[in-house]
Amino acid sequence: MFKEIEDLSESLVLIVEDSMLTQKVISCFLEGICSVQMVTSGEKAIEFCRATPPDLILMDWVLEGMSGVEACKQLQDMEGLSDIPIIFVTSNISEQQQDLCWDAGAVDFIPKPIVAKTLINRVKTHLKYKQQADTLKRYSYYDGLTKVFNRRFFDMEGARQFKQSVRQQHTCSVVMLDIDHFKKFNDRYGHLNGDDALKAVASAIDGEIRRPMDGVYRYGGEEFAILLPDTEPDGAKQLADQFVAAVKALGIVHEDSDSGVVTISAGVASNTRGECYQDLEALIAAADEALYNAKHQGRNRACVAEKKGA
Repeated sequence: MFKEIEDLSESLVLIVEDSMLTQKVISCFLEGICSVQMVTSGEKAIEFCRATPPDLILMDWVLEGMSGVEACKQLQDMEGLSDIPIIFVTSNISEQQQDLCWDAGAVDFIPKPIVAKTLINRVKTHLKYKQQADTLKRYSYYDGLTKVFNRRFFDMEGARQFKQSVRQQHTCSVVMLDIDHFKKFNDRYGHLNGDDALKAVASAIDGEIRRPMDGVYRYGGEEFAILLPDTEPDGAKQLADQFVAAVKALGIVHEDSDSGVVTISAGVASNTRGECYQDLEALIAAADEALYNAKHQGRNRACVAEKKGA
């Protein structure tokens, strides 16, 4: 896989350097290889990374204010930013200084004065490693059968989204759904056809997602979960209704279903300032209860969780 990675044009390299001349030299060397952005301090580097995480950082050791080593340490301690490789571009290459950089989390050094071929080859190498690691990470987060995100990623991303919504006082909604009478489908049509049905249902649900922040996850067996950050209850219910309609529209024959085709039932729950759940597990439990109500009311529909105390 590593040798097959040739196109690095979409990779982003952040240059952290307070010398305008050195900025121009490095960006000129990397022209046509990758995308480049530049900042002049460690503080600005951290601010930039929070907004737009780059694929690689070229960090000067000596900066005004926060040193490059301190900026590296802080980035390594930040959730979501600790896997950004950082190369120090510096004339400070004594053994003691190198130890400080390694301890801070650096992956490599490029000495000054900069040799163009050395800079280009090392940047290419680390960008390829980063691209390969990102690809492997994405694969580890996907369900092999349905090609949507898996339960492992749901547990991670769901907890993160829930905490963020509480911190920012935003609404976070969850839709739990599963395929109606799926055991009967497998018993009648066999597990290979059952797998095909699962893939078709997952694709239909994913096709209704419009925002990149929303995600479809295979929760287990024939059950799926949809994370909808910054989505109010009415919007989540509307989207759940779209999921139900999209799956029925597939027209997958299911003679043991009341509808004669494969359908799904869905439960919706939202964490808002007026309806706060203790944690993600409580929010999922509420959506599961709403899903049970949808089943009890005849399936092929979506229900919203009852408000606490109702």
